[in-house]
Amino acid sequence: MSRVASLVRDLCCAVLAAILIATGRVRRAKKKALSRPVVTALYFHKPEAKLFLGCIRWLGRHGYTFISATELSAFLHQQASLPPGAVWLSFDDGCSELLKNVLPVVRRYNIPVTLFIPSGIVQGDGRFPWLREAPSGRHAITVEELQMIAGYPEVTIGSHTVSHADLRCCPEKELARELRESRRMLEAWTGRTVDCLSYPYGFVDERTMQAARTAGYTLAVTTENASITPNANPYLVPRFSVANTISFPEMVCNAVGVWGPAINPLKGLTQMIARPCRTNRPTANRVQRPAV
Repeated sequence: MSRVASLVRDLCCAVLAAILIATGRVRRAKKKALSRPVVTALYFHKPEAKLFLGCIRWLGRHGYTFISATELSAFLHQQASLPPGAVWLSFDDGCSELLKNVLPVVRRYNIPVTLFIPSGIVQGDGRFPWLREAPSGRHAITVEELQMIAGYPEVTIGSHTVSHADLRCCPEKELARELRESRRMLEAWTGRTVDCLSYPYGFVDERTMQAARTAGYTLAVTTENASITPNANPYLVPRFSVANTISFPEMVCNAVGVWGPAINPLKGLTQMIARPCRTNRPTANRVQRPAV
């Protein structure tokens, strides 16, 4: 995306987010989250430091309480009670930016977080295969950095498989290896139990879910845009996404879960408008890359 297109996108989204806030949708969603026995799960990749700090402060000011993966698991498996406005934070991919932008805030405010790590990428050259650009250096943290982070009492380590593969497409043996070997590697490096999993790209089917259960995980998360209710499937846990570089109003809308329902119809309309134009152009075989 060009810089101009990115600026236009950010401006339009900031305006839409401001409208959602002004019309009371954010207030109503927040009220529901604070008055019902639900958990708001937010997931990030490599948020800007200012954005993440703003998110933490906003949640704290508005009555949310941060919980750990252990508390979430007890809520789903044992119907354990949680404080009103429970919110759980997780980070996919183990991006190196976490060291500077996220973990200092986590430690300063004593916030429990879960990091989902693709063990093979961390052990290897640290490059994410889905990124087309090839900057110098690594995308992911190193094994040594992971070992240091795992020693922080605020941090829980979870699996993001070995290679960040689409598990639905893996043959049986490869599927088992992606799940079991990642867990084994992470536990060997950190000396801590790894019992939660993030499905790469959020892609999951019945076979994948059963394989996660068989591999010993007690919690597995998706990218479904919904709150976590007491009767949620522990192997299909939904989460709200918060992007890396967005405006403060858009972050707020993401945090309370109103952004997806508002923006998805607009995306569908845009695709419908663009489709007739594409039919008049020569086409080539394309593979649409899922969101990471």
